[in-house]
Amino acid sequence: MVQRGNGFTLVEVLVVMAVVAMLLGVLGPAVGRAKERGRRTVCANQVRQFIVAIHAYASENDGRLPSGLSDKGEDEHTPVLSRAMYEALTGESGDIRFLMCPWLRDPFTNPDSWYYQKYGDYGYLLGYNYLGGHGGTPWALMPPATREWMSPQTISDRGTLAAVTELNAWTTGEHVTFAPHGKRGPIHDYTSPWSGGIPPNEIGAEGGNVGLLDGSASWRDIGDMQVYSGSRHQSGHSCFTMW
Repeated sequence: MVQRGNGFTLVEVLVVMAVVAMLLGVLGPAVGRAKERGRRTVCANQVRQFIVAIHAYASENDGRLPSGLSDKGEDEHTPVLSRAMYEALTGESGDIRFLMCPWLRDPFTNPDSWYYQKYGDYGYLLGYNYLGGHGGTPWALMPPATREWMSPQTISDRGTLAAVTELNAWTTGEHVTFAPHGKRGPIHDYTSPWSGGIPPNEIGAEGGNVGLLDGSASWRDIGDMQVYSGSRHQSGHSCFTMW
């Protein structure tokens, strides 16, 4: 009689592999969705912390919010903060985490890459839209923008005004789209040469957190968002954004 060894037979190994593959197929999407829910919570907290920082600045500056002007003055963009305001908000602690989107890759996760100089000295490129202290709002409504917005100037302005939002945005000049939340996580900068830029909802963005001047932050689905101008002066290098 042939005595069987202690090892597994080929059939047994194949059965185990099939079961593992089936479990991964079932559990994989659920794990991905759970991770994305966690990312959304982290981002809501980041947005709230950003608003706390601008309130702290205002409390020391006669109630006025940090300026939204860039280092090129009125050539301003919602994801750009001047060097002076960047240094004022980060303060002596040097804590910059609330200005960073933890999911988007360079330059958003690398402070050494933040200073935006491609078309001159503009300031620091943020992982969020900062909507306070901008001049001339509502900015000119030009396609594809569908809605105008008002920039809060002081902490006593209407609390329901948007102050900080996640960066669902795209540029018409650099043909890049940013979407921090897809079905299973961020959709990193998506290059589409000569397309004029692709809106985030067209590459799978699911939405983002919107922070109000009163300090609240809540999730908004991409289908409920409007398109806004993210650049004060429209040109071949304009930014558009959704919240």
